[in-house]
Amino acid sequence: MRLLHTMIRTGDLDRSIDFYTHILGMKLLRRKDYPEGKFTLAFVGYGDESAHSVIELTYNWGVAHYDLAAASDTSPSRSMMSMRRLRKSASMAAKFCARQGR
Repeated sequence: MRLLHTMIRTGDLDRSIDFYTHILGMKLLRRKDYPEGKFTLAFVGYGDESAHSVIELTYNWGVAHYDLAAASDTSPSRSMMSMRRLRKSASMAAKFCARQGR
């Protein structure tokens, strides 16, 4: 068994795609609007979903900000820990990219 994808809600889809593609070096695999549900999904990853796990970025139209408890199916304390880990990982990735001249 393997992880197919994980979902992250975002209030700024273009900015999120820019971060994952330009800072972390992932590729935008696909993006689709769902007008009936008023949301857009974008999938980013390091390779095709047939062989790699990917991230699903979910943008709910008109929602620019989420508090951590509402944006997650986990407890607020777990969400805070996850956000801290994500920020630390992003910081480490940015430093690595800077050293690589990206």
